[in-house]
Amino acid sequence: MKIMYMNRIKYILYITEGFRWSIALFMLLDIISSLLLLYFVYCSKQAIDIVLQVIPGNLKMMLIVILLSLTASVLLNVISLWISEYTKNKMIVRLQNDLAHSQIWVPWKTINQFFSGDLMVRFQSDCVEVVHTLVYTIPSIILTGFKLLAAFTLLWSLDSELAKLIIILSPLFALSKVYFRRIRRLTREIKVKESHLGNLLQENMEYRSLIQGLSITEVKEKKYADGQHSLLRIKIQHLNLSVLRQVLLKLILNGGYLLTFLWGLFRLKSGVISYGTMAAFLQLIGRIQVPVLSLMSIFTSIIRFRVAIERLLEISEGEHADRINRIKLTLPLTLKLDHISYKYNEKEVISDFSVECRTGVPTAITGASGKGKTTLLRLILAMVKPDRGNITVIQENDGVHHTLSEHTRHNIAYVPQGNTMFIGTIRENLIVSNPEASDEQIKDAIEKSMAEFVYLLPNGIDTVIGELGIGISEGQAQRLAVARALLQKDTSIWVLDEPTSAMDSDMNNAIIDNILREGKDKVLIFVTHDRYVIEKCQNITRLS
Repeated sequence: MKIMYMNRIKYILYITEGFRWSIALFMLLDIISSLLLLYFVYCSKQAIDIVLQVIPGNLKMMLIVILLSLTASVLLNVISLWISEYTKNKMIVRLQNDLAHSQIWVPWKTINQFFSGDLMVRFQSDCVEVVHTLVYTIPSIILTGFKLLAAFTLLWSLDSELAKLIIILSPLFALSKVYFRRIRRLTREIKVKESHLGNLLQENMEYRSLIQGLSITEVKEKKYADGQHSLLRIKIQHLNLSVLRQVLLKLILNGGYLLTFLWGLFRLKSGVISYGTMAAFLQLIGRIQVPVLSLMSIFTSIIRFRVAIERLLEISEGEHADRINRIKLTLPLTLKLDHISYKYNEKEVISDFSVECRTGVPTAITGASGKGKTTLLRLILAMVKPDRGNITVIQENDGVHHTLSEHTRHNIAYVPQGNTMFIGTIRENLIVSNPEASDEQIKDAIEKSMAEFVYLLPNGIDTVIGELGIGISEGQAQRLAVARALLQKDTSIWVLDEPTSAMDSDMNNAIIDNILREGKDKVLIFVTHDRYVIEKCQNITRLS
């Protein structure tokens, strides 16, 4: 438990790093604004007493002071709000960027620890909840305490008996341990349900075509609706508790105001206080009880904050790589897989496998389905590390050895199997790994991958395609993936996973010939069943 609290504190300090002076500044401005408002209350009392000739004084000067104090208070409050909102937005952006970094660099073994929909809820809802608490809620506790102390001090100076009564009637009993324990449980359940719904929604939207093709639209729709109803039931329970608390607190607020009013009338009739003091009573009671009531809401926010920060810690503390130092490999190369083995869930997927892939000698890796070809690709791409054996790259000119890792991954042009397009234009998809590619280079890559169909689209190469390449066929997406790899001129290793599986044989053979021609000075590795590809490769190895 102590370690958990320490982790939270460290995480809070990390999130607020670089923003603490901004938070301190808007808190200071808010304190000065509050003091000016209390001075306004005091001056209002004095003005009333001057008008009624209870005390001597210059009414005109007092009205000027009232106007200036009120105006200054409002201006400082506006500046404070702007600084706090600006700080909040910057903190949210930085926190979300940090979390996105932690997830985009997460190792393949743990990549499915959190589903996409759940992560989206945590990135949006939980990030905002945590930052809002750090920028507004926690400073509000400090500021509210200061405002209460200042207002109560002024009230005590005017009438200590009334101040004692207000203390007695302050709704401290609302801090019921049972209430907050139940609110915390419901808050956690709501967060879990929201993440579950996020997963369902993300799945339903991403795989709409597949869902319709399988004729399971009604099933998926019902599952999402049932999840919504389940979430609604919990939210209603949460709402009922909140409403009950609000009713009790408002009864206390109105009761306290009524008591102050009656107390003031009694003291006024007795001649103990002036009309100005009576007016000050009524203003001060609001400035005491409203902050006390707001503290009740603040404590509820703290509960939500605790749940949210635990959820963010779960994803931020997971294993992920830091920003990598890229190692540039120089040709010619030899990629050597030396007696590698790899287990997945205690099952050995690859056992004692060796192969050497050299520059200018195309390599074909074959094998039946389920024999580890996909795992082998992950090993070559350094997404996972072998349990035994080594994967090294040898620079033949200088004999320098490099272990294949995330530091060398950028030297590999990868053509995955299937549709691997991103949301955006075709141009953006092609140059994602080479933003400096010229129009001539793009045109050449399109021709060599036989993807000229792009020029027939409504906006040509600047046509927007949807998630997973929606709007183009599987074969067209594969050709674009080949073009994307061809544009990575600076890479020394090309890895292609069934690059032409969705194409007819004539187009398949022509594109393979182009790849072999363009990659004659590269380390070319094909993971394939294609007989034509296998015949074209001088180095053939089989996974078994």
